Amino acid sequence: MCRRSGACNAMINRNSLARGVPVRLAVVALLAALIVTGAVRATPAFAAAPTVASLSPASGSTAGGYPVVITGTGFTGVSTNGVTVGGIGVNVLVNNDTTITIISMPPHTAGPVDIIVSHPTEGTSANTAADDFTYIQAPTVSGLSPTSGLVAGGNLVTITGLGFSGANAVNFGGSIVAPTVMNDTTITVTAPAHLAGTVDVLVVHPTNGTSANTIADNYTYLGVPVVTSLSPTTGPSAGGNNVTITGLSLTGATLVTFGGTATAFVVTGDTSITATAPAHAAGAVDVLVTTAQGTSVNTAADDYTYGDLPVVTSLSPATGPIAGGTVVTITGTGFTGTNSVTFGGTAAAITAVTATTITVTAPAHTAGTVDVLVTTPSGTSANTAADNFIYTSGPTVTSISPKSGPVEGGTLVTITGSGFTGATSVTFGGTSVTPTVASDTSITATSPARAAGTVDVRVVTPLGTSPNTAADDFVYGGGPIITSISPSSGAPGGGNTVTITGTGFTGATSVTFGTTSLTPTASSDTSISVVAPAGTGTVDIRVVTPVGTSPNTAADNYTYGSTTRTFTLYFRWTLLVWTGANGASVASALSGQETPPNPATNDVSGIVTAIFKYNNAQQRFEGYFPGSANVPGANDFTTFMQGEAYWFAINSSSGASWTVLAN
Repeated sequence: MCRRSGACNAMINRNSLARGVPVRLAVVALLAALIVTGAVRATPAFAAAPTVASLSPASGSTAGGYPVVITGTGFTGVSTNGVTVGGIGVNVLVNNDTTITIISMPPHTAGPVDIIVSHPTEGTSANTAADDFTYIQAPTVSGLSPTSGLVAGGNLVTITGLGFSGANAVNFGGSIVAPTVMNDTTITVTAPAHLAGTVDVLVVHPTNGTSANTIADNYTYLGVPVVTSLSPTTGPSAGGNNVTITGLSLTGATLVTFGGTATAFVVTGDTSITATAPAHAAGAVDVLVTTAQGTSVNTAADDYTYGDLPVVTSLSPATGPIAGGTVVTITGTGFTGTNSVTFGGTAAAITAVTATTITVTAPAHTAGTVDVLVTTPSGTSANTAADNFIYTSGPTVTSISPKSGPVEGGTLVTITGSGFTGATSVTFGGTSVTPTVASDTSITATSPARAAGTVDVRVVTPLGTSPNTAADDFVYGGGPIITSISPSSGAPGGGNTVTITGTGFTGATSVTFGTTSLTPTASSDTSISVVAPAGTGTVDIRVVTPVGTSPNTAADNYTYGSTTRTFTLYFRWTLLVWTGANGASVASALSGQETPPNPATNDVSGIVTAIFKYNNAQQRFEGYFPGSANVPGANDFTTFMQGEAYWFAINSSSGASWTVLAN
């Protein structure tokens, strides 16, 4: 440690700090700068322990969660967890030497606690009346009895909870009523009149606040029941199925009837009842709910229909032309009495009906999939996948195999789809060939000669031509070729986007970096973008398509290298916090000769005349002097450590940009 003037001069005189600047003057300038920036304290440390003078606020709810500001002295240097509340550590923000903010007070039982501030070196604040914080118990409602009553009010309600002593009001659904405080945990109050529905019952204390709104304080006012919906709205005549009744003021229901027939039920809430439908003759009935306040009024919302609904299980055939005329057999159950069959909302002509089959003639319709629905006196069949009928305007291609071939043609291609019966031709990018029709769903055709690229394979029948989709794409040409990659290098961790340029990329299924396979995004036949995976060294990038894999060339080489950090060095003095490689050699970093070699690094050894850092543990300055690396004892340190601050003396008036390797 530099404790005497002579010793300090001896340490600094190892090398001049900058050309033409006297050593003593440079040291004075350096120490002055460090004092201004706070790196060195300007006065001796006769610091005292922190003191607490006041708290704001000095009291709060037992629930915690709010900030408190501590005022006092000696707070500089207190850590972000250097404050306790009643012995509980809390996170704080040290604003300055005289104020600290507790970000969020912890929950605590009611009563006073001490707030203590601890400094890592100067000690702990003394316990005084000024650091007392009082937790106050706000009213808390844990239950009501009863939890419901008539809209007219007038019934007594007992409220159970904590912190009721001194309460002077109860907010009953917005109506303020005077309570009778039995003790700190019990209040009785007379419910005021209110509209039907659920309200909150809150206890009000003049100084401790109002109880928080929770499910425990819910009180329901009961009116005449109202049925707003049923689910389901239909069921078999035999009954036995569950029906959910939704509405209002259903609490306390004493009776549920289906067309006048009482049934078993369970009240699941003020707005819901689950009832078991009783047996009943086919037809529509009303579902009514009765409580002590009366019986629900009959509306369309409470209509329930008995009867066996028709069910469609299959169609044959399930496709037909848009002109209609296809005779379709519908199979299922509950068809007796069928009075309507619709195809996508259009009525069809019915020719025969039994309990399990219907024969109809499909009406005309636009191309697409429609639902075939059967209607009987009991209702309409539910929409399912089994009732789908597809109107077609012509053939449809769903796949081809293989999906590529040479430009000379001659590839036998199998085309799969629908509506191929009567096909007259197949086109490859507009070039027509004669197909072999194996069935309505399969055709084989021989590809004609074409230029390299992707073409559409279309099937032509008397009903029209198959639409162009991705499923009919056929690729002509040789394998992919890579001509360049950008960038051609990246960090070992990967994650950067690499653009691959070349030809024949259409239909690419994967890109490999060495042995790592990736899914590409092909923007065109000549460009692919991928995100580089993690790796080391130099690897080959290969593009894989249905036609083949790109050959290995120098153009596809990708190099994984070390990452770098760049600093700006300014004339005279520059303060840097080291973020380069941890433990990097100072001499190698200054000369740009780091390991592994990286062309991005550069040599600044000619403009850096000295480097200083402060050794906090030993309370002294330490130096490094370029050019003295081989002089025993000349330098106090020889490596850079991450997170440490260093002062660089620079003799170049233009400064420099300095790039080094990072971990």
